[in-house]
Amino acid sequence: MKGRFRTNILRIIGLIFCTVPPVAATLLYFPLWKERGAADSLCGFTLLLILLSLLPLIKTLRGIFRSPSSHTLWFVAFLVFFLLSKIADEVTVISFAGFIGNLIGAALFYLAKRGDGLGNEE
Repeated sequence: MKGRFRTNILRIIGLIFCTVPPVAATLLYFPLWKERGAADSLCGFTLLLILLSLLPLIKTLRGIFRSPSSHTLWFVAFLVFFLLSKIADEVTVISFAGFIGNLIGAALFYLAKRGDGLGNEE
């Protein structure tokens, strides 16, 4: 029972590392709401980046979600935005935060998948 509890805790911590850093970086650099005349509207680009940040959560909630791993997706996004950095420096930082967070999360998911948590015997 201890091993399963440890595994679940590692998965939850991994999911937090995969989603919170890129969402926080996105919200720090881009506003969620924009004023357009008399009405406020949601910023589509910010929503797109938040959706990308939540991919690990979507993958966890829907076990049938089959795509490249989330840290690979963020690394590719980081490389693309790095090449376009003169246009979008903020997106480079967001993608790098997503890559690092998802890389840490992937390591935690790997430890959780091993079944014994941090290598402790039951």
